[in-house]
Amino acid sequence: MRNVHFPSRLGIAILLCVAASLCFTLPAKAQSGPGLLAKPWPQTDDALDGRADAYFFGSGHVKDYNDSFRLDAYQSEGRFRLIPGNEISPRIGYDFLFLDSHTDAPHLNRQLTDASISLGSGVAKWDTWVAGVSVGLGYAGNNAFGEGKGWYGKADVIVADQLNKDDYLAFIIDYDGHRTFMPDTPIPGIGFSHRFDPTLQAVVGLPYDSLSWKPGDRWDIEGEYYLLSDLHLSAAYNVVDHWWAYGSFDTLLDAFRVSELRGNRRLLFSQRRVEMGVRYSPCDRLTFKLGAGYGFNGGFRNGWDYRGANSLIDFSDVPYIHGGLELRF
Repeated sequence: MRNVHFPSRLGIAILLCVAASLCFTLPAKAQSGPGLLAKPWPQTDDALDGRADAYFFGSGHVKDYNDSFRLDAYQSEGRFRLIPGNEISPRIGYDFLFLDSHTDAPHLNRQLTDASISLGSGVAKWDTWVAGVSVGLGYAGNNAFGEGKGWYGKADVIVADQLNKDDYLAFIIDYDGHRTFMPDTPIPGIGFSHRFDPTLQAVVGLPYDSLSWKPGDRWDIEGEYYLLSDLHLSAAYNVVDHWWAYGSFDTLLDAFRVSELRGNRRLLFSQRRVEMGVRYSPCDRLTFKLGAGYGFNGGFRNGWDYRGANSLIDFSDVPYIHGGLELRF
């Protein structure tokens, strides 16, 4: 084997292209996991890329009980790199989720926080192969940052190879002490990415599959699936300059440490959302989003992960309003 050395910008670019296909892309966990290293930057000179979202749900109730229930959810994610324009620059990413359930239902904590931060960088290149690593720390629990067992670690190792101009192969080992499926186990992954033409690219692998398709100048269609966990589908249409109409379907899964649950049991949250709305971009670095949707199949369970978790409560299906902001500079 040839000597290992620090990667060139071209080598890291290869890594970014293919490893992005393997990111475990959960909406609230994208920047402090594999995506910190793998996700390409929108503009080569961007130093910061971030977003914030707020969801306000209508009043509902706990199923099978008379307790009222209303959910508010606040999410934010962002990343910052020290040397804009340099693909091998070290970068910092964060993810944040806050749930406020507005309920007096027993055995349910009203306010739950999940926050994490990670540092990532490309580290080596040999022949056509490149490698990168990221490490991070997070907290998920009630009593914001006061539940001792709520702290968790994260780490990723990504190795990728460009087979030809259209095909990429990547391997990853992902450790996430907060994952809702096997959180205590490093999970290996493999993905094969093929670009059919400039408008269509597909990824087939385990545990992740994706499709990115731009069938015309005005359309943007995406699909992502993560085994036993998350599904994301979206379609957007450019109605007029600066204005897009979109529709989407998402699942949200998360877990929290709470003092009332003994041993290794955690409070597990899940919900599905379907949404339609508009996006307005006065410039290519700023986007506002306003949508209306419907949240369904929502509930809390208790267990170590979703394998054999026990149902705690299910809450009613309700409409919601979503406001969002995306910023880059």
